[in-house]
Amino acid sequence: MMKRKAAVVILAIFLCSVLAVNALAQATDDQELLYLLGSRTSEVAMKELPFDKDDPNILVMTSASYAIIDGQNTDRCIDGVADASGCTVGKGNLLLVHRSRDKPLWFAFFSKNTKECVYLEVNNAVLGKSVDEFNALADGEVFTKIVKENIGADKLLNEPEAWDEKMKAKVFGGGAKPFNNEFTMMTIANAWAKGAPPELIRANQFHNHICPGSASGYLFVKYIDKNLPLEKPSQRYQIIAIKPWCKDDIMQWILEATIGNKNYIAKDLTPEQMKQLPEDAKDVANVVIRWDSATGTGKGIVIAFDWDTAFQMCGDVSRKDLKAFDTHRWWWMRLKMNQWMLDYMDSPETLIHTVKEFDVDGPAELNKLKSAGVNPLVELGVMPASGTTATSTEETPSIPGLCIIAAIAIAGVVAYAARRRKIR
Repeated sequence: MMKRKAAVVILAIFLCSVLAVNALAQATDDQELLYLLGSRTSEVAMKELPFDKDDPNILVMTSASYAIIDGQNTDRCIDGVADASGCTVGKGNLLLVHRSRDKPLWFAFFSKNTKECVYLEVNNAVLGKSVDEFNALADGEVFTKIVKENIGADKLLNEPEAWDEKMKAKVFGGGAKPFNNEFTMMTIANAWAKGAPPELIRANQFHNHICPGSASGYLFVKYIDKNLPLEKPSQRYQIIAIKPWCKDDIMQWILEATIGNKNYIAKDLTPEQMKQLPEDAKDVANVVIRWDSATGTGKGIVIAFDWDTAFQMCGDVSRKDLKAFDTHRWWWMRLKMNQWMLDYMDSPETLIHTVKEFDVDGPAELNKLKSAGVNPLVELGVMPASGTTATSTEETPSIPGLCIIAAIAIAGVVAYAARRRKIR
């Protein structure tokens, strides 16, 4: 009886070992297949553009590492791409563009010289193949799309209708509107080609495209560096985004101030509250506090972006273009402003100003500014509380004006009384 039980145990252990070995072998095969997929992608692109390995004028963008196929992560593709093309994260010409895990796995290769972009979208079915089966597949079986288009900024800005049709046709796979793959490729590639700062490019991988809003985030970082720099190890930034826009993805990424770390808070303003903002704060962006944990005190600034100045200086763009999604103007103005704003990366004060400086005297004051239900702009005296109306001095005299009027009236009464006494 004991021998029989021992035999059963040994058999069970053997079967478990076999299953474990098979699972490990399958996992190894899957990883090898992903590596080969990355290599194949580079090989196809090198023929289509064409280019040679280690060409510094080639940029690769991909959703690999974010895309999940049948529960399988796609990180290993990145190694295959890098080894075959010579493009790497360290060189700054291999970008991992943030996309939802359920979106397709794709790769895009862009040439700075020709401005052509080859887009390849993977057929998910290839991940179920063996290595030998995969190697036997034709390129058209590995990829559902292999497309080459010229996406140079000059061409797109001068011929917007033609590119708009291709965007609508989802030539690069489309995706969530309006900021789809086509918008991603053309904005990131052209900013990279113009020599955008590496920090800006890296941060926009998370934002998944470059736009004037995200570019303004980099300008805010540069402005904070100049006007409220960290001076001691005990200092860190506490930021309240009010009002939030694309800039906040960039600022969180670069400044290590994040929602999860509880030192980045976002608060929106209603249309009614926006109307109550004074002119110099109508495009208010952030309350930035340099908090010192050692002293329990902070120094802060309220900063705003001068969008009217930006539109005017860029030329042929306006606020209404931002939401002109029924025409090409929505992407045209963003691409145009992107290229223009890159010329001001080292002079953020051209487009940003400080609305107010203030001190934070203790943790209680800091927590109040960050707390739900509290408008920090009201607390800091930048705008009136909701329900109150800022009055014009032309319509209603100010308090000092009322005092002057009252003084004149009192003086008149006194003079009149004096004359009456003389008459008597």
